[in-house]
Amino acid sequence: MTLNELPFRLGATSYVIPADILPNVRYLAGKVRDVELVLFEVDDGPNNLPSPAVVAELARLAALYDLSYTVHLPLDLKLAADGSDQDVSLEKARRVIACTRALEPWAYVLHLDGKAVRHSTDPAVLRPWQDRAVRALELVATWAGGPERLAVENLEGYPPDFNWPVLERIPVACCVDIGHLCLDGHDPLPYLQAWLPRARVVHWHGVADRDHAALDHVPPAQLDAILARLWAGYRGVLTLEVFGEADFWDSVAAVQAGLARLAARPGPSSRLTLLLGGARSGKSAYALELARRHGGDVLFVATATAGDDEMRARIAAHRAERPAHWRTLEAPRQVAAAIGQALAERPADVVILDCLTLLTSNLLVQEPAPNTEAAATAMVLAEVDALLACWREVGGHWIVISNEVGMGLVPPYPLGRLFRDVLGRANQRLAAAADETLFLVAGKPIRLA
Repeated sequence: MTLNELPFRLGATSYVIPADILPNVRYLAGKVRDVELVLFEVDDGPNNLPSPAVVAELARLAALYDLSYTVHLPLDLKLAADGSDQDVSLEKARRVIACTRALEPWAYVLHLDGKAVRHSTDPAVLRPWQDRAVRALELVATWAGGPERLAVENLEGYPPDFNWPVLERIPVACCVDIGHLCLDGHDPLPYLQAWLPRARVVHWHGVADRDHAALDHVPPAQLDAILARLWAGYRGVLTLEVFGEADFWDSVAAVQAGLARLAARPGPSSRLTLLLGGARSGKSAYALELARRHGGDVLFVATATAGDDEMRARIAAHRAERPAHWRTLEAPRQVAAAIGQALAERPADVVILDCLTLLTSNLLVQEPAPNTEAAATAMVLAEVDALLACWREVGGHWIVISNEVGMGLVPPYPLGRLFRDVLGRANQRLAAAADETLFLVAGKPIRLA
């Protein structure tokens, strides 16, 4: 497995080599799937805010290499003394967001300025600070395009759960900094367990004689446990937050060694078969035949929704074709979670997912619908990555059915073109992980290399 095939997006900072942002992104492109843009702006001094030309080139590299960007805001956020948005931290945040908005960042990572109250346990002290922090986040969310784009990071020297009364009041994400937890002597695993459902970004670095050291300073047992937890349930960005070429490559080597140790552990046998083809090419019938040959308990996962009488009739006809003792799970969205729960209650030897095509359609027309191609692609690929993680965790023979939709005419309407492009990328992601990919034509399978 390559690092680009991980179920989460492995990232690095924009200061791995001793150069500015653009040379770093060019260096990292193809090696990682996200780059954390670390931006600064000194009053009446230098700054590294990217120009429109640099932003355009960063966007081009993102499209070429399937890169995303996380943007780290420069200063710890707080309101001005009079409660307005005129504090310098907010002014700088607004400028950074304005100049990077075209990149459609995965998240804006930020700190909340709570130095004055962080050691207090008095609600009369903490509550006013929390009110002001919520207001600051509301302001920044309007500039960023919504609270879900903000990721509030835990800091060293603060109680680990210091930010959570704020996060409970506004639907922002969090950024779990594992290195900060370790620096303060906390076991990061319980916090990962509690925070990952809310996390959009995770920062990871070692702690040695300095902060932000390479991951080879993390004890192997702890590193493996963290990797296993991220693999099982995390689909966001994992940033190797180090600032040097040697530390970056040492961290990559540590991650690769941890993955190798995890892969060597005994676990359930697994196989993934992807069936592609056009409409009425025989995909579903062939999937049923493969499951019958395999034998054992079968879980059939249906993503179709009965929106009208004709669709209800189709669903009933498909159900009648399956053996009565097979289980059926209807899951139009969040399929990985539904499968994981069903298999936890009763394991299966074979899982048939019919089909990725309708799952993609369901995701694209849900409310709220994704508003850009990048958002739609990220949403569907996150679902695919979750399916792959579930398959790797539970084992068994999984048979996934999907349509090949790129061989005909270009759809004449935007949603059709978006659907074609997104499904094509999802098919590629599954095919890269599958043990075998078969293309069905007139009921006959053609094995793809």
